[in-house]
Amino acid sequence: MLRKAGHRLYGRPSAYELVQRLPFGLYLKYLGDPDGFCNEFNALQMVRQYTSVPVPQPLDLVIMPTESDDPFYSHDAYLLTSRVPGIPLSRCHDLLSDKDGAEFVAQMQDYLTQVRAIPKTVSPEYAICDTLGGACRDPRIHEANPVGPFVDEAAFSQVLRNPDEPSRRGHKVVFTHADLNSRNILVDRVIRPDGSRGWTVTGIVDWENSGYYPEYWDYTKALFEGFRYTQRWRDFMHDIFKPFGDLSKEFEIEKRSWEEGDYV
Repeated sequence: MLRKAGHRLYGRPSAYELVQRLPFGLYLKYLGDPDGFCNEFNALQMVRQYTSVPVPQPLDLVIMPTESDDPFYSHDAYLLTSRVPGIPLSRCHDLLSDKDGAEFVAQMQDYLTQVRAIPKTVSPEYAICDTLGGACRDPRIHEANPVGPFVDEAAFSQVLRNPDEPSRRGHKVVFTHADLNSRNILVDRVIRPDGSRGWTVTGIVDWENSGYYPEYWDYTKALFEGFRYTQRWRDFMHDIFKPFGDLSKEFEIEKRSWEEGDYV
């Protein structure tokens, strides 16, 4: 019923989005990968528990036998969350002044510092895994088919291109969003204390791929196939990740990997 009401009130999403706005400040993600939705539900709970990062509240998760004839799908999943305000940064980043941009960078640095400090309390035998301790799923690895979990970074790197490069070793493993692009960061206009207008981050969404990854993963993923993004977005990401160390070698090996194929 709510989904039909959402169609009438807000229109249908595109065939590729599979996210429907609903009445009463709700959103429904549907027909997704059940394991991915379970991971996102758990990730949202963890981010809300351990940080002040604005994310949707996970409200319900339903998994049921599929009605599809596709032999690769046995169950459908539906994830119900609250709505966070704002619009995707991808639609407005050119409107941000230099001052707005500097404030955006500082805010994202604070939020990512909090996210990276979320403790790992699952699957101590594995270093790299999703938030539930299971397999990783990422569109840039094996077309998002599950891989792992992995006992260490060296094992994880074996599913990537150029696995034996020195820059594929020796990193801390941290909680990672794993799909940090300008569509998944929401911003909105605010009035500053001095009365001037500015912008603020109001939400970070789409945590389906999140998990525990090497510390460079969010940085290089945010710049994945950089030709798709504006120079300003790339500059934002370079500035946001500066406090987390020099990741230039990791970025260079990732760029080489992208040039060698569609997926890392």
